[in-house]
Amino acid sequence: MKTLKFMLRDNLFVKRLLIIKELILRKLDTLISATEEAERHSHETFQTIQEITNLLLVNTRSILENQVFLLKSSVDTVHAVQTSIIKAESALSDLTESIGEFSKIRQEVLEANQANMALTTANNKLLVQIFDDVRSQKYKLVTDPSHFQEIEIELMAYLYSYLPHTRAIDVGANRGDVAVRLLQAGYEVYALEPFLPVLEILKERLANNPKFHALPYALGAVNETREFHIAADLTENKTYEDSTYYNSLLPHSLAEGLVFKETIPVTVKTLAGLHQSGELPSQVGLVKIDTEGFDLEVIKGMGDYRYPVVSAEFWDPSFPFGQTGAMNYLKDMVPAMRQRDYCWHIIIYRIWGEQDISYYCNSVYSFKSSWGNVFFFQDYLVFQEALKWCNSAMPATYFAV
Repeated sequence: MKTLKFMLRDNLFVKRLLIIKELILRKLDTLISATEEAERHSHETFQTIQEITNLLLVNTRSILENQVFLLKSSVDTVHAVQTSIIKAESALSDLTESIGEFSKIRQEVLEANQANMALTTANNKLLVQIFDDVRSQKYKLVTDPSHFQEIEIELMAYLYSYLPHTRAIDVGANRGDVAVRLLQAGYEVYALEPFLPVLEILKERLANNPKFHALPYALGAVNETREFHIAADLTENKTYEDSTYYNSLLPHSLAEGLVFKETIPVTVKTLAGLHQSGELPSQVGLVKIDTEGFDLEVIKGMGDYRYPVVSAEFWDPSFPFGQTGAMNYLKDMVPAMRQRDYCWHIIIYRIWGEQDISYYCNSVYSFKSSWGNVFFFQDYLVFQEALKWCNSAMPATYFAV
């Protein structure tokens, strides 16, 4: 009985062991499955991590490359900004200087405007005075040609009374028509004529006058030997009377019927050089220039010498003599004289083919086909007297819109 109990007990124990074993096996299976699942999941996770890591490496490399590129770009940008700053500072410095110069120029313009306004006021007063004088018959006009020569020559004679020096230089004297009238007015005349046949006529005409001096030179901007072009009148009725008046150092255009037939070499001197050599005196009141288109070059040869009044011949570019080769346009001579402190000028002009004579002041404009003489002044009071005379002697030209 006891044995049976033990057996039953043992059998129960065995059953319990089997149950426990079964549970343990189940747990083991579960654990193995879980372990396998965990291992599989770990492997997948590792692969995922590997992929993420690779992706991160690629991204990190890309980011680093981008950072390096951005850093390089930043450095380049900084360099460019620094360069721009340097340029900006330089430009600012230049701008500051320009502003300073602009301020000076503005001040000079304001002062010039004030001076011009004062001058305009003075001119207006002068014109009113001249008008009043004419209305009151203070001036008497002599129109008989036997009493006067060309109107420009008469202005030179009139100015004799207002000049500080009584000597005159006649550049391009030809046969001496101007010199004769200047001598009559009281001037001591130094005449220059390079064409020897004409020079002999000039000397013979005025040799007995102790106040007359003749020099065998052409005048220009430099001392040189230059070809002198001799003009000839080919018209049947000899329209131009004396063709030697048209001889020139320039082969410029000519009116119909005139030609340059030959050239001869002549000696060209400068005004400054003749003063320095003593062949011309240093104190001169009037210089008259008529060199058939070469007048600007004579002006250039003045050097540092200045004269109260300088008269030069001008041609408009459409004037037959001035269409090619000329060097005596107003647009060139007026600035050249202003650079030499000749602040005022009077232009006496004619139109080719017409007889009327008129004048205007202080302009570089020339009327189509016009020609004549321009008088330059350094002293306003002398200019004022010349303007008064012109107002009395001929009609004025006014510009208006």
